[in-house]
Amino acid sequence: MNSVNVKSLIDEGPLKSFHLQVFLCCLVSLSFDGYDLVVYGATIPLLLSAWSMSPAYAGFIASCGFGAAVVGAIIGGALGDKWGRKKTIISSVVIFSVGTFACAVANGPVWFAVARLVSGVGMGMTLQNEVALISEYFPHKYRQAGVATVATGMQIGGIMSALAALWLLAPYGWPSVYYFGSLAIFAVPLLLKYMPEAPWLLVGKNKVQEIRRVLGRVRPDVDVPEEASFVYPKAQEKSSLKQVFAEKRAVSTVLFWIVYFMNVFVIYGTNTWIPKLMMDAGHGLGASLVIYMALFIGAGLASPVVGYIADRIGAKKVSICLYGIAFISILLLCVPMNFYLTILIVAVSGACTMGTQNLTHAYITQYFPPVVKSTMMGWGLAVGRTGGLLGPLVGGILLSYKATLFQSFLAFAVPCLISALAVALIQEQYGYNTRGRSDTPVHPNIPL
Repeated sequence: MNSVNVKSLIDEGPLKSFHLQVFLCCLVSLSFDGYDLVVYGATIPLLLSAWSMSPAYAGFIASCGFGAAVVGAIIGGALGDKWGRKKTIISSVVIFSVGTFACAVANGPVWFAVARLVSGVGMGMTLQNEVALISEYFPHKYRQAGVATVATGMQIGGIMSALAALWLLAPYGWPSVYYFGSLAIFAVPLLLKYMPEAPWLLVGKNKVQEIRRVLGRVRPDVDVPEEASFVYPKAQEKSSLKQVFAEKRAVSTVLFWIVYFMNVFVIYGTNTWIPKLMMDAGHGLGASLVIYMALFIGAGLASPVVGYIADRIGAKKVSICLYGIAFISILLLCVPMNFYLTILIVAVSGACTMGTQNLTHAYITQYFPPVVKSTMMGWGLAVGRTGGLLGPLVGGILLSYKATLFQSFLAFAVPCLISALAVALIQEQYGYNTRGRSDTPVHPNIPL
């Protein structure tokens, strides 16, 4: 009986319309995830006034959502590797949509914080399963570019939040942007119909007809014999946190988590406080929201390019370089400059923080085996969102104590250097797809 290596067929294939279908399913759901995650930053100036909150209290509310996302990231990682990517993603969309709708109808900061806790759990479950699914379906030579590009859904969500704030806040008030975010619930029927399950999980559960249907879409050039059996390297292994550290990956796992912690501290801190800091620097609310949008545009434009370069020279070299640029660009924001130069520097900062975070997701999907990708990324995002929990809080405390712009931005610049050092120490020789060899034969036992 012929044994068909499903992973090899997918790795060596060309890009097809099926890949676009998977990509769009992930991009749409991830964009709303990103929207709901950062929209609070766009509404803080109004909520501070509406509920007479201090910046420190507003930072605490932001941290409530990010803290819940820590729990959601762990839950989503475990469920994605055991229950399935598709079911976990769809469940997450339902949860964060309901939570965001609850934000819109909240009548005070306490209930608003509770609603952010609910939406935070859902938002924490999404990203790791989206990027894992892309990495499992995209051909090897397009994988890091595909993952880095789909992860720009988070930045598209940020752009959506800034645009929604510009168009909806003045005429309809702050609840309107949360009503808009809850529209993600209407994407669920489309995800049920068009989003596939992970190929290794289909093999592990012996879903032969679904495997054949997927292979017919990704490799129509290959004739799979009727009597063929299907294999996927390590698909039968049990997913657990212990497996993340196995095969000499312990040191690199901790280093990846340090990168997540430091970079998400910077991302969530700047996402939350850039509009307020820009107003403190002399820009109006409208101009500050445009600058805020530039943060996400920079990351969105850079991520595909960063992924493309990483596919050719390696994620490690690219990440170290970008974190160095991030340090410089964030510090430059404390220097007085005109509106257009500020937009440029903020865009570069977004490209080198959020853009590099997107590349880190791609790096992880290459470094870890398929059955622990989501678990690893879930724990990584949980550790990272612990940093994300602290970022808005630290920013709020600095503002409450009347810190200078230099002091505020320095707090978000230094972690970029720490991330660069952690990436430099990652041991690539122990990675699943970065060690320079394959665990299985390159070609399946059928003619290509």
